[in-house]
Amino acid sequence: MNAQINKAINDIEKTKAKIAELQALLPELEKKKTDLENAEIVRLVRKASVEPNALAGFLDSIKIKPSAPELGTQGLANSARINDGVSAEKAVISTDNGESDFPRNTTH
Repeated sequence: MNAQINKAINDIEKTKAKIAELQALLPELEKKKTDLENAEIVRLVRKASVEPNALAGFLDSIKIKPSAPELGTQGLANSARINDGVSAEKAVISTDNGESDFPRNTTH
């Protein structure tokens, strides 16, 4: 066979092997990324010392509701409420002393 054809065949085989290797590696890398993101979220929540019910209420309040698309971003921020009635917009603003407006979990 022609040397150029043999080289092309070898290059194809090497490329296919590399693709298979990378495809096997990709799920592991994606899992690692997800694990790191989850650890960061947990770290941030623990650092904020937010009570679970306050966090759940806040997360529920900022979900985009399909029944109200006409509100837009500003309307959603103004209409979203946390369980205790604090607006979502205010809840994410820190006070001058660096503390969050969330109720603190004092049972560490």
